[in-house]
Amino acid sequence: MKESKGFDFVAIDFETAHRYFPCSLGLAVVQNSEIKCIKNWLIKPICFPFFHFYAQKIHGIHRQDVESQPSFDLLWMEIKPYIDNQILVAHNAIFDINVLRKTLQYYHLSKPNGHYFCSYQIARKTWNEQTKFSLDFLCNQQNITFEHHKSDQDAAACAKLFLRELEVLQVSNFAELRHKLQIRSPKV
Repeated sequence: MKESKGFDFVAIDFETAHRYFPCSLGLAVVQNSEIKCIKNWLIKPICFPFFHFYAQKIHGIHRQDVESQPSFDLLWMEIKPYIDNQILVAHNAIFDINVLRKTLQYYHLSKPNGHYFCSYQIARKTWNEQTKFSLDFLCNQQNITFEHHKSDQDAAACAKLFLRELEVLQVSNFAELRHKLQIRSPKV
């Protein structure tokens, strides 16, 4: 069986105050198939002081937690080196990538270079006998423990899940993954 060695990517997860307005960003930097760094930022969202009540209930971040935090545009120069020219991975990536795109657009910031994969989409092809593909469910199935809806924890769990998917699929590089599953890795 081939092992998934040598994969470099960054797992990303946003928590939002409302729709596509981030209030937290977590990253897990993976080099040579090992998590090397986990980062987390609290963000004063574009919609501040508004926070949707349901979002607060899910992730537990409230307006008072971010009122003295910088907005995304002020954090971008710190965040960008982690994701520019990288392969990004997110669980339900269309959501997280759209949060990134819409936030960059709002602040008139240029998009980073790179492509992304969706661990949710890949899970549906890896474990097609499953009926549920949420991050918490799949991580529980794979014995990956984490505190759900904490952006750094979700990013790290996504990274571990993605590495497990690569192992189960027996692929040794991203081109092989795309070919085996007949998927694309769209540009960020």
